[in-house]
Amino acid sequence: MYFLVLFEPTGERIIYQNEKPSETVTVKDLLEWITDRFHFETGTGEIGNRRLSLLYDNTELQLHWFLRDINIRFGATVKCAVIEG
Repeated sequence: MYFLVLFEPTGERIIYQNEKPSETVTVKDLLEWITDRFHFETGTGEIGNRRLSLLYDNTELQLHWFLRDINIRFGATVKCAVIEG
């Protein structure tokens, strides 16, 4: 599975390539990969309550969803935004 991830805070795009069997990869796994890739800190040192959120086809993806169930098209873009609140 290949698709683009747009990290909205910086406008950077990267290609995500699924290296695990698709039936085991969740949205939470993808968020952890993005957090590592962009060095996003969610620890107590952050000001306010910030979290990453993934959006695909105008829908916020839930952490427990499996990527295979979302049917992300080859070459599609998944947006990664920082939500404060």
